[in-house]
Amino acid sequence: MVYLNSFEKHLEEIKIKEILEFIDLSINESAGSQSTLTKVFSKIKNLSESAKRRVLKYAIVSLLAFDSVTNVIRIIQNSNIPKEDKRMAIEVVQNQKEDEEEKKDAFDKYKAGYEFDISEAGISHIKKEEALRLVAYKLGDGRITVGYGHAEKPGKTKLKVGEKITKKEAEELFKKDIDVATSGVKRIFNEWEKKGLEIKITQKMFDALVSIAFNTGVSSLRKSDVIQHLKKGDYELAADSIKSFKVSSKFPGLSKRRSAESQMFSIDLNI
Repeated sequence: MVYLNSFEKHLEEIKIKEILEFIDLSINESAGSQSTLTKVFSKIKNLSESAKRRVLKYAIVSLLAFDSVTNVIRIIQNSNIPKEDKRMAIEVVQNQKEDEEEKKDAFDKYKAGYEFDISEAGISHIKKEEALRLVAYKLGDGRITVGYGHAEKPGKTKLKVGEKITKKEAEELFKKDIDVATSGVKRIFNEWEKKGLEIKITQKMFDALVSIAFNTGVSSLRKSDVIQHLKKGDYELAADSIKSFKVSSKFPGLSKRRSAESQMFSIDLNI
């Protein structure tokens, strides 16, 4: 019985190969969707359901290269074939359409980095990570900070520890700082393109990079492994290197932030 099943499967594979060759020949000879599908339906009558689906997918993908989804569905609906075969064929067309739309959506997400601006989601993320402080205080590195992580070097700042600012002033400082971080990230991609290096990213990747630049400075980001991996087009390594960037025993709280930025960067990579 096992031998018989194996032999029948072998014969089915031969039949499938013949039908696929027929489809290729019909496409090359511009036989037309209706003629091609009509003959394909007659040839798959005695095939198993999985074999039918395989052949139909091949035929429909081939036909959709030069015909519309609407016309192919119309031909299927008007065909004199069993209801189950008709249902299966229409399902294959619709699945193929959805696959193409998903690929297009994914492709459209990727642009040159300088084409983006920080999104509202990105702004909310940074504000949440920085946390609003209306009273100036010293950071571990000696800088004085206030508002949403606005930091100034000692000796070059007019801020004094304990000085209070208003929420409006904090928003004004944030706007300036976010503009610096955003334009800095854009500049990196602009420079790359001028050198003939085209690296495309998504909005979420851009937001993650701006968040890092806001926190560590554009210059620091530029020299990071994150940017070096991205420059080579290795998105996965770039995402992974975000997790440890500038994380130290002095600033252990950054570990959680970097993890969130890495997740934000990699979400469109499906890794």
